[in-house]
Amino acid sequence: MKHIERNVGIAKRAMENSSDRLNSIEDSTIQSEYKEFYELFDNRHDDPLTIDIKKALHWFLEYMGDDDWFERRQNVIEYFSKIAKNLNEEQDAYDVDSNKKTRMAFYEDWVAWYLYLAESLADRPAVDEPSQSSRIWPFFATIGKYSEELKKVKGIDAKLHDLLKKRINQPDSILFELVVAICYLRNGWTVEFIPETGKSKTPDLSVLRGNQNYFVECKRLAKVTEYSEKERAHWIKRWREVLPLLIQYPHSVFLDIEFKVEVEKTEVNLVAKVFQDMVLTGAVKHGSCFENEHVRVCVKHMDMKRIHDHFDKWMVKYPSPQLHALFDDNYDPQGSYTNVCIAKLVEINPDSESVINIFADEIDKAYFAKWECTAVESINKKAKDVKNLLVKAVKQAPKNGSTIVHIGYETLHGPHVEYIRDAKIVELLSSFKFGDKDIASIFCHSFQSRLFANNEWGFAETTRYFGITKNPNELLNNNLLMDRDGTEKANETHWSQDMQEYLNK
Repeated sequence: MKHIERNVGIAKRAMENSSDRLNSIEDSTIQSEYKEFYELFDNRHDDPLTIDIKKALHWFLEYMGDDDWFERRQNVIEYFSKIAKNLNEEQDAYDVDSNKKTRMAFYEDWVAWYLYLAESLADRPAVDEPSQSSRIWPFFATIGKYSEELKKVKGIDAKLHDLLKKRINQPDSILFELVVAICYLRNGWTVEFIPETGKSKTPDLSVLRGNQNYFVECKRLAKVTEYSEKERAHWIKRWREVLPLLIQYPHSVFLDIEFKVEVEKTEVNLVAKVFQDMVLTGAVKHGSCFENEHVRVCVKHMDMKRIHDHFDKWMVKYPSPQLHALFDDNYDPQGSYTNVCIAKLVEINPDSESVINIFADEIDKAYFAKWECTAVESINKKAKDVKNLLVKAVKQAPKNGSTIVHIGYETLHGPHVEYIRDAKIVELLSSFKFGDKDIASIFCHSFQSRLFANNEWGFAETTRYFGITKNPNELLNNNLLMDRDGTEKANETHWSQDMQEYLNK
């Protein structure tokens, strides 16, 4: 298990000035509470993580070519420029979290989107999308750190072609293959990427060490399960029902909502009805909860004085975890949030190549909801196992050799889901029939990025390994894929650590 933390993001009122202005400010003029920020800002290019990310970026862009990159970057900029325009036109009450026009990702070209974030890192410090960058920086940094070793691997050019030109909307699976290859290089193996033949699926890698030779198959789950996407869509329908009532209410409101049954099985106007009844009885003013067999809804006025005091000193990335933490006194890095703000928005250091640089300078009113579904059916469906990926991996394993399987997935929904998923995986592997295929070992790598209220982010990786015909420790003594200097390691899963955090609150 590993954990990396790095300070990211900028939320300072002084950032209305230009970068040159910031760099020229002397320490004596800086308030003490800003000093740490300016020190980090001045040294941002020297951060080891940033240096390694830039190495990967420059390697990828060199392969892609200047003309191709210019065109694809421009598409990213145009997409997010439209989002900025929409925000400016409707910022009096803009539902940024649930509006399809403002989804903070460029679905047409995921690779270009990742590369734009990497290009902006340090050079355009106001440009970032923390929920995306925090999950990809460890991959870029690992690839950058070992880029010279990777360049010598047979078949790497074809793999870069797949990543940067052929499969531009599937970067996560290929980035996963690259860090798996690096893991074998670090453990003393000679690595080769196996080219696709077009006739049938082949393993991704061949690894050789001494008289040992194995095929390696890599599979990665999609970031978000189909069920999670559908559940969120059902929630948004219910949010849309309550939103007009919230906007009519004279005070800023925080709702904490727990669905006890699957969201889609509740009435679409359930939350709206509950809120309306609580307004009529005066329950919202005093802060109280309503509960039945379907839902629990707690509502209270927000402490706007505390929020305004914060904005007197700082600007806040919009949207961002820091904004959510201002509204939620018990901010959960893995929580699900939706909000509408009446806000003054500004662009920081605007230029023709800077987007995703919008900050809230003032908040007049806010209507904010934290929601979750604790239904057993919901938790079970979100805790998707890796059976389908394992079946595909075994099917692609050759009969004339031994194969090692690596499966990657992200843990987004908290420990209550991950305990269930982990149990499913253990049960699956204990009874799985591999037929006539020689499967040596299986490694399951789970990744988690978390965003904190102070604009820091954390990244955790847990590797669970299972020996089938070969002891996994004899294959990979160090089996963490993103093992950087300073990594904190523990003989436990990161979701068990998260659970301990919950229990200690």
